[in-house]
Formats: sequence, structure tokens, C-alpha cells
Amino acid sequence: MHLKNFYSDLTEKEIYKKIKEEGFTPIKISDSPGYVYNEHSHPETKLLAILEGEMKVIVENEKTTLKKGDKLIIPGNTKHSAVIGKDGCIFFWSEKLI
Repeated sequence: MHLKNFYSDLTEKEIYKKIKEEGFTPIKISDSPGYVYNEHSHPETKLLAILEGEMKVIVENEKTTLKKGDKLIIPGNTKHSAVIGKDGCIFFWSEKLI
């Protein structure tokens, strides 16, 4: 589930707090332009919150571009992949079993 601008009015600290309130433990990641996450899946549900930059994600053949303020939830056992945009991407990554 892609929620555009979900976090757009929040500071990084507030985003972290909201993610924790959902039961996730966010980890801040900074990826270089063009970095590729090959297709994979895992039993945990994944939450991504974009802080800066851009990430193109494919979730079960559906393509979406995540930008600053966006939130993406990927259910467990769902195939997905991603490519980081031309300016890199800084984001919170988190997983939990649901």
C-alpha cells in the first residue's frame, strides 16, 4: 500500500516516532544513486518511509515511485524489488511479522 505524502508535514524525529507506534523498529538507510535491490520476498511485512530522494519499487509487477514523505507497506511473502533514483535515497526501513 503506497501512501503519497503520508509523512510530508512531519520531521524525521516525528516520522520515526509514528513508525515505532505502529510496532516497527525503523532503521535509517542511505543508498547511492542506482543501487538495486533484486527481487526477493520474506515473511515479514516491510515499511518504507522516504526521507529524501527517490526509489522506484516494483511490488508483484506493480511499479511505483516513492518520494519524500511517502510511505509504502509491503505485506510479508510478497515479491518486490527496487532501484534507487538518480539523487540517491535516504529512508527508514523496518520489518515485523504480522
